[in-house]
Amino acid sequence: MSTQDRKAKARAAAPKAGAGANAIVIGGIVMVLAIVIVVAAVSINAVRTSGGASELPQGVEQGEPIEPYADAKPAKDAPVVDVYEDFRCPACKQFEASSGQTITELAEDGTIRLRVHLMTLIDNNTGGESSAVAGSSAICAADQGKWTEFHEALFALQPPTETADGFPESAYPQAAEAAGLSGDALDEWQQCTDDTTYVDYVQGVDDASVKAGIKGTPTVKVEGTTLDLGAATGTKLEKVLTSGEVPKDMVMQQ
Repeated sequence: MSTQDRKAKARAAAPKAGAGANAIVIGGIVMVLAIVIVVAAVSINAVRTSGGASELPQGVEQGEPIEPYADAKPAKDAPVVDVYEDFRCPACKQFEASSGQTITELAEDGTIRLRVHLMTLIDNNTGGESSAVAGSSAICAADQGKWTEFHEALFALQPPTETADGFPESAYPQAAEAAGLSGDALDEWQQCTDDTTYVDYVQGVDDASVKAGIKGTPTVKVEGTTLDLGAATGTKLEKVLTSGEVPKDMVMQQ
């Protein structure tokens, strides 16, 4: 092979100018993208699995109500009852005292399908986020199977005045004790409450409720019809809830 032939072969085998640099740059870009993808995946997983105010109750979409008695498995044709309430609302406390047991019993045995919309009406009026924190804590209790007991106990501890401070911190453990939470369940509830795990969710429900035209609490809808709570008390309330039909004289006038 002549000298010229060897030089020509060597030139053909050599990388073209800049090819090595381009390969390094491309390789670097691929590596950076891979790192970004991994970091993003870890971040998303952390949001979904860690505590914090971005979590949703199990099986519930953002803005949608909770169904604390879903395990009762109401029949498909069971009347749908929507209750809009705020743990800091005095009228809600009164409604809980007068009618809470009736609604709870009907929901527990699957006679009605109860959907609870936790709102932050008093927060909106006074500032602070005590209504949202209270709602979050109640869902934390529901996670431990103590919705009914905690719900009743927290309403009983409602502050006598409506201020930005809202519930004192001591109210939540008091309600938890009254609800019968103990041991690991109490620890998990406490961590969930301390993390304000469902605060964003509760505030989202309030936003959705206001957009849907809910102007006050308590509000009760039976199969989508707003009930006049002043006209539906005692056995009248039970009859309306179980029938799923609101008589004209018990429909709330807007």
